[in-house]
Formats: sequence, structure tokens, C-alpha cells
Amino acid sequence: MFQVVNFETIRNILEDYLKAIIGILDASQLSKMNFMSFMVSKLTKCIRICIVLSVPSFSFGAVATSSDSPKQDMVQTNSNYPVSFFAQYQPQNAMDMVQRLPGFTFDGGDNARGFGGNAGNVLIDGARPTSKSGGLRGYLKRIPAAQIERIEILRGGVGAGEASGQSIVANVIKRQDVTSGTWALKFRQAPNGSIKPNLEAAINTKVGQWNSVFDIDVGQGPNSRTAQITELDANDDLIETSNERQAQLGRFAFSNAQLDRKFDTGKLTLNGRVGVDTWSSDIARDIYTVDEPDALWVLNERNTFKTTELGVDWVEKLGQWKWHSLAIAQVENREYRNNSFDVEADEVSSQSSYSQNKRQQEYIIRNTFGYTGTSKFKPEYGIEFANNILDADSESIEDGLVQEQDNSNVTVEELRAEIFASVVYNYSNSLTLEGGLTAEFSQIKVSGGNANKQNFDFLKPRMAAIYKYSDTLNLTFEAQHTVSQLNFNDFAASTSAEDERDVSGNSELVPEQVSKISAVLDWSFSEKGSVKFDIYHHWHNDILEEIILPSESDEQGTPGLGNAGDSTMWGFNTNISLPIDKVLENGLIEIDYRYRDTKFFDPIVGRHRITSYYLPHNLRVKFRQDITQMKLAWGGEYYNHFIDSAFYVNEHTTYEGNDRVRLFIETTYFSDLKIQLEVGNANTGEFVRTRVFYDDDRGDAYDGRQVSKRRHKPNFKLSIWGTF
Repeated sequence: MFQVVNFETIRNILEDYLKAIIGILDASQLSKMNFMSFMVSKLTKCIRICIVLSVPSFSFGAVATSSDSPKQDMVQTNSNYPVSFFAQYQPQNAMDMVQRLPGFTFDGGDNARGFGGNAGNVLIDGARPTSKSGGLRGYLKRIPAAQIERIEILRGGVGAGEASGQSIVANVIKRQDVTSGTWALKFRQAPNGSIKPNLEAAINTKVGQWNSVFDIDVGQGPNSRTAQITELDANDDLIETSNERQAQLGRFAFSNAQLDRKFDTGKLTLNGRVGVDTWSSDIARDIYTVDEPDALWVLNERNTFKTTELGVDWVEKLGQWKWHSLAIAQVENREYRNNSFDVEADEVSSQSSYSQNKRQQEYIIRNTFGYTGTSKFKPEYGIEFANNILDADSESIEDGLVQEQDNSNVTVEELRAEIFASVVYNYSNSLTLEGGLTAEFSQIKVSGGNANKQNFDFLKPRMAAIYKYSDTLNLTFEAQHTVSQLNFNDFAASTSAEDERDVSGNSELVPEQVSKISAVLDWSFSEKGSVKFDIYHHWHNDILEEIILPSESDEQGTPGLGNAGDSTMWGFNTNISLPIDKVLENGLIEIDYRYRDTKFFDPIVGRHRITSYYLPHNLRVKFRQDITQMKLAWGGEYYNHFIDSAFYVNEHTTYEGNDRVRLFIETTYFSDLKIQLEVGNANTGEFVRTRVFYDDDRGDAYDGRQVSKRRHKPNFKLSIWGTF
């Protein structure tokens, strides 16, 4: 039984919740809302087009009511995708399947310190993976497709201990007692024409009474570019031109292991990860000057990263409650080295080097106690303790002389505790309310350099309402206050060798705080077709931008990251999955468009500007057609032209990229194998990086610019997947 819905009704729903957001926005933003009315109009038209081009049997202007959908095992599920849905895509692992979910945008979570605030939007058997450093994407790639029974889409009602703050979650349901494995061979072409291999393999099996997962990822990843660089003086007269060549190569080896076993009282899971990643970059720049002899500049960089992680996880049912306890220990070591020199008249005229060693440790203990019964009121309580330590030391040498740097040798230690409570209230079959409050207490101590100790305490509330208009149409309203975590690396001095820019560490940084409101419309109009529209407004306090810091080595101060003031941001995200069966059988177009408008008062120049590193526009379009009778698929991905901006004390940098295309063709003609050929930057990636310089800071006189036109040639990758 279908319930007929007039499209004017849908339009009114959109406009009503947009007006609710507008009423809270800064008055200076209201003029931009005419654009939002335009977007609503276009979105309504787009929805009509989606229906016409997708399933021929779909009745125009109708959406299914809950009485028409099959009954699901889980109350919050309104979409259930069995393995047969993914068969035409020949998925090799759970990540392949998640990427094919209609209208679902994968979120791997953050990699900030601690565990609770890093949740992604995918669960495994209703629980969040407890490993950390490998990431959610890596965890899903370790689950062979043969082990998947189905994937459910959950809307609302996910506890804070699993996927807090995620209104739409994919729940991967695994089959039990199945031994299976996957492997992949990938070959990438290096700049010199040589082929660099990559081997991935994972096996899931039983070892006695333990379910086990083991995997390895070993290989090399090449990259290269060429560039033409022009430098101009304050009168825009030519100073020099350069031809640059860069070759990069990453060598990596990672391995993960997981063991889990059910006991009479609960389930125990053990996780482990070890790995090493060595990255190298070699740049040679031929310099042609106007008034001086030609020269050569060379920069060689090497970075080695090593990681080890161990985790223990225990889950126990206590009546209608679940106790979840975990402990994680992680240690990372990084060694960075660079060496640069200038050659003039066949002689080395200057030489410099920089080295930095970092050791970062993290130890986490977390406990949650949540209700899992059938009551409409489902609370959860928890506490988390974390201890983080960073030891960093660096040395800069120019022409044999050690250079003085502020905060070049520091130790940063944080002790942090979070106490939290959340509740999910299923008010009715159509309305779910969520709320939560987290109290955070922390102390950050910096020793060495500019020693400092700071104590922080924050309250982080969250409220959300999920309205289920039908089985296929949902509205979500959310308000929350978040506290960003400081990057320990910003406490220590650093350098950008390619830009010849040194940055001082800052021991007095405070966390950025963000208040957010958002509204999301999520509509699945066919088996593969969907529309998701998300509008939001953020208020940022104590944002981090480069400012002048007091310095013991320089009376005028040195540039470094600091709390520069407050800013605002509003924007929207649109995700459309559009089947085009009427035009191209079994074809699918996916559109992802994001718009962001930021506003920040810059104290250096005394006026408002956009915030650094926020792209105003971002468009990505993916196309795929599966020709099942030929066991063939082809498609591509389009990335739009973009301009990114960054603001430093005496420099404004823009980075501009052209429209780019990625193409692929794949086949499953050969039994149990999937073979794919991919061409990245198929139309050649062209990027322009412009650095505009000023005398002392951006409030002073213009002092010239540097324009670097970079080219990334098409790159080829051949991948072969198999199972065992």
C-alpha cells in the first residue's frame, strides 16, 4: 500500500526546516538564504528526475509506508541488504559492500586521542571495532565477503558507546563458523617506468575455540610530478624561473591480528597491530635567474614511521544491560630527515639539514554500561581515562652551524578523563529522541622549551530528533557542542623544507570549541536510488591559525600556530544516488556536492576573510555500469576544479586544481578472480600553487609572489583480487 505524497508537500517540509535553521543563523548570513531557496527548488526537480530515470515501475509521487516494508529483525532498521544485492559487483570484502550501499556515505571516524570521540558510521554485528590505529576502513577490508550475511541501515537509536553522533549507521552482520580468506595483488607504475607491487591478504578462521583474523599489507606506492616555478618581486618583475622534478616512494608493511572467544559470562576480544612505513621524496630544481648565474637546488627527505598497538576488549550481558570494557596501548615512532643544498658554478654554495625524532604513546581504559532491553527509554553511562605522551626533539643546521629554535626539544603529556551519559528514547514509531552529556577533565603539561601546564574542563551536550516520515523518508535535527583535541605536534617546532618555512611550537594552545546545529533529509526512492541533503551552521571559538608568538631567539617574535579568535561556518552537503536504467541498463550515477562558507576576523589585516583549509565548493561525480551478462563493469570518477587557501603571518597561499578524471574497467570473467585496470589523472592533473609574500606580515606592503605550475601525469594501477 503506497501513501501518495505531493511534491509540494516535500518542498514545504524542506523549506520549514531550512527556515528553522535560518532563524538561528547570524543575521549577516540571511542574504545567502535566497540561494538556499534556489537549492530547494533544484533539489525538488532533481528528485523528479531521479524517479523518471530509475525504476520504471515506481509510481510517481509515492513513497512506501512502514506497513509495506518487510519486518526486520532490528527495530531501527528500515533497509536490509542481503549478500545477493552485492553479487553483481563481485565484492571481495566488507568495505567493497559498504561502498555500494545506496545513499550511504562512509565515515571512518577520526584519529584523535582517546576512543569515544572517534566513532565512524559502520558497526560489526552491532558493535564498534575496538582496534584504533588501523582505522575502520582497514578493519572492513579484513572481513571477506564470504563471511557477510547482510548489511542493515540503522537510523537513530545507536548508543554512545558504539557510533555516537551518527544518525545513519551501517551494521555489517557476519556469518558464524566460516573459514575464508581474500588476497589482492596491485601493481603501480613508478615515475621511471618500473612497476611497484602491493600484496594484501587476510584470513578468517577458527583456532581452537577462538575466532581469528590475520592480515598483511606489504608494498610500495610511487608518486611523481613536474613543475614550472616563476618568482616575481614587489613590482611583479621576473626574478627567476625554475624547472622542478619530484619523485616520491613509500615502502610499507603492516599486519593485524584479532582473536575473540565467547565465554559463559561474556565475550573476550584481543587485537594487535604492527607496522612500518618509510617515505622518501627527492626534488631537483633547475634555477634560471635574471641577474645571477644559473643554479641547482636539491632537497632529499626521508620519513620513517613505526607503530605497535595492543588491545583487550570484554563485553558481558548483565540481564537487560551490557557492560563493555576495553583497554588499548599504542606506541608510534617517527624519524624525519632532510638535506638540501645549492649548486652554483658546479660548486656547492650552501647546505642545510634538519632532523626530528618523535615518540608518541597512548594508553586508554574505557567502560560503558548500557541498557539493551525492549523499553523505549535506553540509557547508557560510561567513563574513559587516557594518558598521552609525546617526546620530540629536533635540530636544524645551516652551513655547519646549529640554528636556535624555540621548543625544539619538548615533552608533552596529557591526562584526561571523560564521564558521559546518553539516552535514546523511542517516543513513537515515527519519532526517536536522543540526548547526551559528556564532562571532560584534562591536564596538559609541557616540559622543555617554553614549559607550561594547563587544566581544562568542558561540558559537551548533544541533542537530536529523528523523524521517520515513512520507511524511506527521514528527517534528522541535531544540536551539539564539541571540543577539538589539540595536535601534540603543534607544541613542538617544525619545518617545511620545500617552502623553507620554520614554525615555532606553542605550549599555550587551548582546544577549539564548536557549537553545531544541523538538519538532514534522507530519502530512498528506489532499491538503488536515494537523496540526502544536510544543512548546518557552526560557531567556532579559539580557532587555530598561524600568528606571531613571543620568542626568546627573536625579539619580533616567530610564526607559529595559535588561538587566533572566533569564526562561523555554514554550508550544506548533497548526496544523490541516481539509477539510470532507462538510459543505460544497470547504470548508476552518484553525485556528492559540498558547499561551505566561512567567516573569520583576521587580526593581522583587520578585516574578515575565509578560514584556512576550508574548500568553499567540492563536487565529485561517480559513474558505474555493470554488464552482468559479459561479467564486465566500467566507469569513472570526476573531481571538479577547486581553489584552496591558507593564511600565514607574512604569506597567503592558494592551491588550485583542474577538473580531473579517474577511469576504470574490471572483469570477473576468470573464475574466482576480479581484475581491474585503473587510470588516475586520466586527463593529467594540473595544479597551480601561488604564494603571495608581504614584508613583515600580511598587513604590510606586497613583497612579491611565487607561482608553481605542477603536473601529475596519468598513473596506472592493475589490481587482481581473489578468495580462498
